[in-house]
Amino acid sequence: MADRVYLAGPPFAEEYRRRAALLLRGAGIEPVDPMRRDFRGNTTGHEAEIVEGDLEDIRGCEAMLAAFTAPDEGTAMEAWYAHSLGKPVIAYTGGSPCHPWAAYVSAEIRADLEDAVGALVETLSRVPG
Repeated sequence: MADRVYLAGPPFAEEYRRRAALLLRGAGIEPVDPMRRDFRGNTTGHEAEIVEGDLEDIRGCEAMLAAFTAPDEGTAMEAWYAHSLGKPVIAYTGGSPCHPWAAYVSAEIRADLEDAVGALVETLSRVPG
């Protein structure tokens, strides 16, 4: 069974999600995109469903790829949760400065998405399975 990786990132980062999913699949890893439950523009009243779904997805993954390309509360909370569970978080910054909290929870930090996925593959190869 393929490793599963949670794609954390800002809600409107479609290009990141598309490219990351392609790269992960190419490496034999299953991407888990929380935006498949798309509540953009309709979050009010759905907070519990959104958060609980994301938490369940994170628990079901071996690692997280987190796009810290722009400030986003959801991405930060997701990364902290994965880190608290002992799951490796690989940060993709796109060249943006990495906030100290994002750096703290991240096993690796990469400016380039391909490099971030490479670091993720390497990290997963070291995780006891």
